[in-house]
Amino acid sequence: MLKDSIAQRYSSALFALATEAGAVESAIAQLDAFVAALDRDPDLGLFFESPVVDRARKEQMIATALAGASELVRNFIILLVRKRRENIVRIVARQMHELHDRQIGRAHAAIETPAPLDPQELAALARRLSGVYRRSIVPDVKIKPDLLGGIVVQVGDRYIDASASGKIEEMRRHLLASADTWPAASSNGHTNSTVTGD
Repeated sequence: MLKDSIAQRYSSALFALATEAGAVESAIAQLDAFVAALDRDPDLGLFFESPVVDRARKEQMIATALAGASELVRNFIILLVRKRRENIVRIVARQMHELHDRQIGRAHAAIETPAPLDPQELAALARRLSGVYRRSIVPDVKIKPDLLGGIVVQVGDRYIDASASGKIEEMRRHLLASADTWPAASSNGHTNSTVTGD
């Protein structure tokens, strides 16, 4: 998406500056807190993202609101306002997490199960995935009762469906794909076949 590619330039620059200052985790936490505040207060979100609010007024209010934040994060958000790029702040926040994960060799696994896993099972699964992908895996679990049983795991663009519903769907697709190769049935219920003899 265009927004993602535009945001990538900003997040890469912010990440480089934060890395140089040894403040990556702090910058990410402050950016997350700012985005959470926008989501929590719809009026604040509308004010921040509005293209018609006077730029100088918006900068002044942001500078006041972020007085407790680092100069790096405060100046970065003001830069977004000056460049009229307020609408990418959430994407930048997400990309900062992705850049940090890449930097420290960490990845997130989206895990879907029909019922909650107990902590020991989840820890064992995370260790197993960490061994497979050769990086530290952080499990993000979502409960989906319609899976019936088993588990679905996605790490990056790799997708593993070991759920009962996934196996049923795979069987259904296989049956449909092979249906046109089945022998036709005759009117008496038997399959038509040609018998030849010597």
